[in-house]
Amino acid sequence: MQKLAILTLVVVLAASKFVDTHASLAQIDSDPFGNVVLSAIKAHIQAQTPANEVNMLLNGVAAGLQQDQNDHDHAFELDTTTNNRIVEDLEKEILYHQNQIASNTQLRDDTIEALAVSEEDIRVTIQDIATNESTYAREEATRNQQHETFVAKVAAIDDVIDAIDEAAKLIQHLSLGASFVQVKSKYETIHKRLTDNTSHSQLLQPVVAALTELATHGVNQKALTKIAQLLSEIRQQLVSEKAAKTDVEERQAAHWAEFSVHLSNEHTRLVERKAQLEVQIQEQKDTIEDAQSWIEFHTLELENSEERLAGQQAWYAVQSQIYETQTAERAAQNEIVDRLQEHISEKLSTTAQFISKRN
Repeated sequence: MQKLAILTLVVVLAASKFVDTHASLAQIDSDPFGNVVLSAIKAHIQAQTPANEVNMLLNGVAAGLQQDQNDHDHAFELDTTTNNRIVEDLEKEILYHQNQIASNTQLRDDTIEALAVSEEDIRVTIQDIATNESTYAREEATRNQQHETFVAKVAAIDDVIDAIDEAAKLIQHLSLGASFVQVKSKYETIHKRLTDNTSHSQLLQPVVAALTELATHGVNQKALTKIAQLLSEIRQQLVSEKAAKTDVEERQAAHWAEFSVHLSNEHTRLVERKAQLEVQIQEQKDTIEDAQSWIEFHTLELENSEERLAGQQAWYAVQSQIYETQTAERAAQNEIVDRLQEHISEKLSTTAQFISKRN
């Protein structure tokens, strides 16, 4: 009874192993790679080749898988090295373009601020030039008017002095014995000049009255002496007045000469300043335009570099996925080869029976 139980146990265990082997082989056969390998093994079995040749076949398949993996590892290593270099270069490009955009943006903004200052400076300078020219024109007109007034007043004084001198000569002739009848015509001319004078009528009034009285009451030495004295005093006053006006004229002329030079020098300085500002403003506008052009250029280059970096990273992600997928596939294929080698070495008859029954 005990022997029967042991025999039954052995049969059950053998059947169990047979079922496990068939299930494992069926699983391998369902895999495309396993199906191909099993077909190759079946061909060897049908050709009744020695078992060691089947093992050699599996060893060759395993070696081929290992070689493929080695080649793939090497290719992926090269891809990784190339990718890292390209990514590093692209990141440097991106940083360069970012720095250029930042520096040109700063340059543009700073220059815009400087341009605003320059434009305000030239506005003020143009206004100062206009003020300078207006001042020059006004002061020149004033000076010309002063000179014209001086010339007119001096001419009037000279005219009165000339009339006074003529009157003095007339009085001298009368004092030397000339009759009034002899100088009457001259008297009337001189009397009219003095009477008609409007610039110094108040100053001349005493001598005009004396000359009128002379013609009315007749010539006498006392009257002549009085008139001569009046004429001398008036002439001295006129000479003093002319000297005073000449002094004022000279001082005004000197002041204008100095002030006009100052205005001219200031005008020259302002015009030169305006020209400098015009050049400066144009340079600033050119700088702003150039900076903006560089900003646009580097922005496009930055976008291009970022797109290339994204493309490179996407490419490397695909290569990494392919590498991982194919590595996993080879690992699974190696596992199939290992399981087949195990089945053949440990359960050759069961394996051969399964393979022989395959379609």
